[in-house]
Amino acid sequence: MDLSISALTSKIEAMQGELVEIQSYIARRQEASSSIDRHNNKSTDIHHRTSVADATNRGRLVPKMTSDMSDTHYHGEEISADTYATLRRHQFNLESLEERLQRIENTTATMKEKWRRGDEATRDFTDSTKDTKVD
Repeated sequence: MDLSISALTSKIEAMQGELVEIQSYIARRQEASSSIDRHNNKSTDIHHRTSVADATNRGRLVPKMTSDMSDTHYHGEEISADTYATLRRHQFNLESLEERLQRIENTTATMKEKWRRGDEATRDFTDSTKDTKVD
């Protein structure tokens, strides 16, 4: 009988160790709920109820994902998949607008250069005609 008690004791100790590991894992998680905390035995019924109007926030209704993309400013923050897709779409639109703006600037610079050369040619032509007089 002494062997079975020591075996049970060692199993209980192993389970307690696993329980401590699980509790520390839960405490480290950012999404740890206060109801999981064994020191906080408050009922969830005492919290205010969320109305339907408050619960229709679109970001809360879609699954969340952690953004690890290097081209966003949300390093490590959780954003919804819908928000991330919207962000990528806006980023693509901005890149397209940036390319269009660059092409417009290049065209404007080319046109200004042509106008400048045209103005110089016109001035040269008018200056040369002033010097020659028709008798």
